Amino acid sequence: MKRQLSRFAMTAFVFVMIASPGFPTSTARTNQAGPTLLKASVIVRANRLLHYWKAPDTDNYWSWMPEMSFVVVGPINTGSAFVVDFTNETGAPWYTVECETPAIDATRWQKIVTPAIVTHIDKRTTLATGTFGFTIRLKNELSSTNQTVFSGKFKVAKFHIGNDLPAFKNQFEYYVDQDWNLPIGYLYFNTPADPNMPPLKVAMWFRGELDNTKLAAYLFYNGKQIAGTKDQSGSAGYDAAVFANAHEGNTRWERWTFSWGSVRGWNTDTSSANNTSDIFFMNQKPGEYEVKVLRDGDLARSAKFTVGPDGRLVDNGITQKNTLGGLAMILPVKVIGAADGQWDPNAWKTGAFYGNPLTGFVAP
Repeated sequence: MKRQLSRFAMTAFVFVMIASPGFPTSTARTNQAGPTLLKASVIVRANRLLHYWKAPDTDNYWSWMPEMSFVVVGPINTGSAFVVDFTNETGAPWYTVECETPAIDATRWQKIVTPAIVTHIDKRTTLATGTFGFTIRLKNELSSTNQTVFSGKFKVAKFHIGNDLPAFKNQFEYYVDQDWNLPIGYLYFNTPADPNMPPLKVAMWFRGELDNTKLAAYLFYNGKQIAGTKDQSGSAGYDAAVFANAHEGNTRWERWTFSWGSVRGWNTDTSSANNTSDIFFMNQKPGEYEVKVLRDGDLARSAKFTVGPDGRLVDNGITQKNTLGGLAMILPVKVIGAADGQWDPNAWKTGAFYGNPLTGFVAP
């Protein structure tokens, strides 16, 4: 089953990034002065145009310019606007865009996107590849403020599309390399969905185009399987992707979230009508857990975590150390097998979070 999502599609994942990895806590942030950018939500991709502005009458002369999206948790005050400054492959200023930015209160989150590109000729496009940069600013003319929120860099490469005829010599697809995502997973309890018995959620990235017939995730406790997404209460959901326009080559990265309805963090529902005999409550079962993911029947991912004697997830502290925004735990993921194709296993060392590698993280 194919997923019909936008290039910047994000569903529940970015919201529950503000949920607690341990026991339920309030997510209200009424004392927060300004918005918090969730760094794990930042996505940069190359939007390919069918013409190059320096040769507007030449067909099949493809060029590109960046698109970006990210999620912020409020409040966003009236008069605020997120602005993105891009630099080119030489590090020089390229162009600046202002994003539509609604005012929201401290209990809400908002996806911010760069303005849509609605033409195939734009003087901001380029043919260059290499490492480009960006800076996200939050400005407010009403309060005379202008602050940098996040900055980074992204690596752009290209591949040829079509045959070798001269008419297609300038037809290249451009893409932003996302291999740094593959060993970085996310672990959290979905307290917004069910604060009394929150389900466990695990999010991981994969390279290539997938659907939920090809992926299956299994949860183990002290070496024994306790749940699988192929069970009636399990689920495997696609919530984000970064890909090249032509959908060719090994240039698509997808994030999938797995959960198991029969596995919950804890139970604070004491009503007599609540039948929990078939539910595995993790706070009652301290020890080592492991998630194993099969892709087309072959082992493709493995990730381990621990529930401590206090019934809480043992937090490695990486999220807090790196001020990622939100409290979902960073979960180191072991990439196994050849299903992801040719990829760079060392990309996370310098490329993680667009040039902001994680302190304290080591890929398995």
